[in-house]
Amino acid sequence: MRTWALLRALAANGHGIVFLGIDSPLEIQANDSSVHRLCEQAFAMPRNIETPPGPRMHLSRARNLFSRKPHSVEATRSKSAAQRIRELLDSGGIDAVFCEQTQPLINVPDPLPVPLFLDNHNAEHVIWQRFLRHARNPLARLYAWLESEKLREWERGSCERAKLAITCSEQDRRILQSLCPRTSFFVVPNALDTDRYFPASQEEPFKVLFQGGMDWYPNRDAVQHFVRSILPEIRGSIPGIEFVVAGRNPSRGFRRRLARDPHVRFTGTLEDIRPEVAGAAVCVVPLRIGSGTRLKILEAAAMEKAIVSTRLGAEGLEFRHNEEIVLADDPSDFAQAVVGLMRDARRRNWLGLNARKRVEEQYSFPVLCKTLEDAMAIIPEAQLPDPRELCPAGASLS
Repeated sequence: MRTWALLRALAANGHGIVFLGIDSPLEIQANDSSVHRLCEQAFAMPRNIETPPGPRMHLSRARNLFSRKPHSVEATRSKSAAQRIRELLDSGGIDAVFCEQTQPLINVPDPLPVPLFLDNHNAEHVIWQRFLRHARNPLARLYAWLESEKLREWERGSCERAKLAITCSEQDRRILQSLCPRTSFFVVPNALDTDRYFPASQEEPFKVLFQGGMDWYPNRDAVQHFVRSILPEIRGSIPGIEFVVAGRNPSRGFRRRLARDPHVRFTGTLEDIRPEVAGAAVCVVPLRIGSGTRLKILEAAAMEKAIVSTRLGAEGLEFRHNEEIVLADDPSDFAQAVVGLMRDARRRNWLGLNARKRVEEQYSFPVLCKTLEDAMAIIPEAQLPDPRELCPAGASLS
């Protein structure tokens, strides 16, 4: 969603865009027409990776153990993408490269003949460091430590290549700036189209919602944590509760394991998340692992939903506790926060109204357009003579 929002913002700000996306063929097909409407040219380069994780993914990770590069970087390697990027740069029509996340830089020539803008969705090495806090398997802990160290060095080198590095939160800026003190950083927050995400009076009084892709481990961990450690206490007070997990690619085993509880329902991949959000009485973000900022919070807030989150889940967003969101880290505190909101429609509505206002003021599409243009203006004109054609190298089409 961040990639899509930034593409729209670049186009709205008058930049011509040559888009090169590295992703799975299905996701490329699903987004092809909308991308072409925004871009002067668009190229889709598939990568050979399984999501959700399967046997080939595990074998790929094992083979990568002795590589100096992180697995996620090697997984994004694409000979066809690297060749096309070189051709575009050699054509002389590209004034800057705008790269979404650090992994696709494996396909971008170094040095570059034009300035590089690097957009960091997360501080990736921090995600693996946080995974270490909760992992019990010694092999998993060893793997996480190795990957976090590799990612930290990869992020350091990537940010050092950039004329400007962008983050979605001040917290991530501080983390990455500490790795690369000489690099210029700028915070461009995540944003939503508030005309598309709007309040709808379809609330189901017993529905609690978590939205997020199930091919992303921090989301799977959050759902499992909620079902095992939080939901039983909520159910003790509100027996009719339904916990809905709305997000793409839940594996069959994960669904089977957690959906044994009759109060848990998986929607699977959805074309439009908004009807599920509209029906929620409370949206929950029980994240224990992650970085960046959570678009799921902005989605729920824009639709005037009451939200309960861990502090980690809400980090990087300027939402005020007990005014625009409820924050709780202890499982029992989290459960009681949900129960309290389920029983108090007036407070739910009040929190939702405040949350919507926060999104309009700080996380709306017009704010994104202005902030992004302010960030790009940092590059001196002598280095960026005519910034009309930006190539988001390796950006995800999802």
